[in-house]
Amino acid sequence: MIKKKSFMAYIATVFILIVSMLIAACGGPSETKKDAAQNNKSIEITDVTGRTVTLKKPAERIVLQWSGAGGPFFTISALMGKDTPKVIAGMDTSLQQYRADMWKHFTTEMPELAKIPEVGTVGDKNFNVEQVVALQPDVIFIPVDLKNQYESDAKQKLDEAGVQTIYIDYHAENLEKHQKSIEAIGKALGKEERAAEISKFYTDHVTKVLDRVKTINKPKPTVYLEVGMKGPEEFSNSFSGNYSWGALATLCGADVITKDIVKRTAPINPEFVLEKNPDIIMIMGSYWPKNPTSMRLGFEANEAQSQELLKAFTTERQGWSDLKAVENKDVYSIHHGLPREVYDAAVFEYLAKTFYPEEFKEVDPEATLKEFYDKFLPYSYSGIWFMHLN
Repeated sequence: MIKKKSFMAYIATVFILIVSMLIAACGGPSETKKDAAQNNKSIEITDVTGRTVTLKKPAERIVLQWSGAGGPFFTISALMGKDTPKVIAGMDTSLQQYRADMWKHFTTEMPELAKIPEVGTVGDKNFNVEQVVALQPDVIFIPVDLKNQYESDAKQKLDEAGVQTIYIDYHAENLEKHQKSIEAIGKALGKEERAAEISKFYTDHVTKVLDRVKTINKPKPTVYLEVGMKGPEEFSNSFSGNYSWGALATLCGADVITKDIVKRTAPINPEFVLEKNPDIIMIMGSYWPKNPTSMRLGFEANEAQSQELLKAFTTERQGWSDLKAVENKDVYSIHHGLPREVYDAAVFEYLAKTFYPEEFKEVDPEATLKEFYDKFLPYSYSGIWFMHLN
């Protein structure tokens, strides 16, 4: 009888040990309960306009706008990696239209991107609300510049279909708005930790530039900025001092000569540049194959060809050969697709180094851009993104 009791006690002890081990392996009752609570917890997102958007779970299907610049495409790519095509249910065509070299490069490395349905663009009279509803997205990301048009044309129908709208803003080139946009997209996709890592990378680089610029006590260089899309033959858009390239240059310590004559972005009278005679000229490049004289940078740029294209702006425009920026060899180009994006910390560095070469001599903007690609993006880095006229 004693032996039987001892045996039963032994069995009971073993059973308790096994149960204990199983509970420990599963994280314990309290952790299991906690995980279940987290899984059922709704996600609250505050977008750049201060609106609160609530999702029952991370978005699995999203629609985006302004893929070519100022939209969420690169943030989504950095957050989702190789799964990027799986979450994009529909998008506009600005990336393939205005950043053709980027689109070719990305779709070569990730062919599934090319299969994403096209939904048009808000404001271009081709945004297909019915198609967006049919795609059944959880969320649509709208750059705040499109807000008024979007709310006039489409938002009510998407609200009724249960599609949540999240506003983002990369165009203002405001650090806080960049941070809020990254955070909102990250939360919506259930990638908060990854978003925090991306935001920290961005914030660390930008803050170092801005903090150092504040300590510089010397006259600000005067700068003329122009998108080189139309080539030397015709003046293309320049910028105000608080929008896009103009905002970036102002933050990096330049005096933008068009700051008071351009409301946001528009071409200017050619005589104005001659009158102002800026210290520095920057012609933005990209890949616009319809205009062979446009400034070309990016994945498919050729150093010799791009140098010739940039030089043509200084030799073919009347009076430009006498400008001090040309005489002093202070003519530059940057890829037009770099600002208004999650990786434009590299642009802050390049501008600051151009305006104040001594104060930023150890900074390597191209290394920063390459590091972002290597750390966060599912695409390889190559091409020419910054150029100084020889």
